[in-house]
Amino acid sequence: MTYFRNFLMMLVWVSLFIYTGCGPKYGVSTISPKWDAVKIEKIAAVPFASAPVGDEYGLRSAKVDPQGPALVTGMFLRSMEGLGYTIIPFDDEAKERLSPQGTLPIDVVKSIGEKTGAGAVLTGVVTRYEEREGGPVGVRRPASIGFEVNLVSTTDGTLLWNGRYAETQKSLVEDLGMFFTFLKRKGRWLTAEELSRDGVERVLKTLPKSPVAHPTPLD
Repeated sequence: MTYFRNFLMMLVWVSLFIYTGCGPKYGVSTISPKWDAVKIEKIAAVPFASAPVGDEYGLRSAKVDPQGPALVTGMFLRSMEGLGYTIIPFDDEAKERLSPQGTLPIDVVKSIGEKTGAGAVLTGVVTRYEEREGGPVGVRRPASIGFEVNLVSTTDGTLLWNGRYAETQKSLVEDLGMFFTFLKRKGRWLTAEELSRDGVERVLKTLPKSPVAHPTPLD
């Protein structure tokens, strides 16, 4: 028992060193210095596209489940509504003009703004969405997900916010740097949907709440 406790403490200290010494491991998100000046309230959302590509994280050759893009799109829209933004679904041919990085030509972005009154357009691509093979306590192959999202101004095409995430879930032994994430996930092997939801939550941490306050109804 004492040996196990000492081993667990060692893992904590090692993971603390790794955690404090590195930046985001599987994802990154950035926000434009112009953000505070634009005061975005309404966001037009174009359904995310599927773009199975490799990336710098060294993942396997990419595959995207047909349901993946719609699921990830929905996760972002619900989470952004939770931050106070008014989301306007915009499902037309604009999706067909998305680049592999999930961006649209500026003329299309401005056109969407004129049609919807939105101050920004949300676009994205899902680069990987593979379900786990196995269950929560043991897998033959873990879930693997990847996506990139962009929030672009409809006024001048400025990239206001960008988020990227890609992860193939690993065991704690394979990745000590994910110790606290391992605890948060309760030591389980996640489904692709659960892993995606976790990734969405992580990249949205840099997106502020809507600057336009929505008053809370009085009792």
